[in-house]
Amino acid sequence: MKVLSKGSGTRAVAAVLACAALQVAAQAQGPGETLTGVEARAARLGHAADVVITAVSDGDTATAVIEGRPLRLRLARIDAPEHRQAWGQRAEQSLRQLVWKKQVHIEWREVDRNGRPIVTMTVDGLDVSEEQVRRGMAWVYRAYSKDPQLLRLEADAREARLGLWADTAPLPPWEWRRMKRDGEALQ
Repeated sequence: MKVLSKGSGTRAVAAVLACAALQVAAQAQGPGETLTGVEARAARLGHAADVVITAVSDGDTATAVIEGRPLRLRLARIDAPEHRQAWGQRAEQSLRQLVWKKQVHIEWREVDRNGRPIVTMTVDGLDVSEEQVRRGMAWVYRAYSKDPQLLRLEADAREARLGLWADTAPLPPWEWRRMKRDGEALQ
């Protein structure tokens, strides 16, 4: 894991861009093609940084400024309600309370299709994704995580009817986005 110290923000931004470029190149390859050894090793490398969160966009996305450049960060393993969705604004408020204007530690190995690093974020030793699930402010994003600890936290929040689980039938954000794309009526 490459650890980036304060003042190495340019390297952090460069690492994100390099990782994104590798992913785009890998997706563009044909079925029989593979990455070169150097590209494959680079794609497996992890990156880490200590940053201050300057903005929170929603319940699973925050921004940090590194070397004067804003960098949007996507929390790994969870999916929080969208803004226009029930509990969307409360999920954002929860994340803001956890990380806004605080120094956090982030680690990532990949970026999403929007160029955001998909990060594991900790603040004062607390895993932020786990805390959002524990509070009932996010689902475990099952397409990307089968973490038994996280699934247990979600089950506990559901049983206690915390946050979005207070609703009788909360709609997962991936379903909400699909319905919106397909033009179906939304809750």
